Amino acid sequence: MSKQQSAMVVLEETAQSLKASAAAVNAASAYDEGRLMGYYEALSTLLSQCAVQDITPADLHLGDDFRPESLLTRPPAARAA
Repeated sequence: MSKQQSAMVVLEETAQSLKASAAAVNAASAYDEGRLMGYYEALSTLLSQCAVQDITPADLHLGDDFRPESLLTRPPAARAA
């Protein structure tokens, strides 16, 4: 596996992990809201850097229309799922 292929695997796994961790946050407290914001910031930064290299959210298996902002707009009850 080339370094470029390895880097794509790392990016994909990191993006998937951040998205899954954010989805697991209940956001029932200010602490949890802060955690959710941290996941948003990390994923948003990762995707911004990927965009410079024409790597899309779909390339990272996040979905064609995934936007990090969607992590912050879910109602608290939906975050608990």
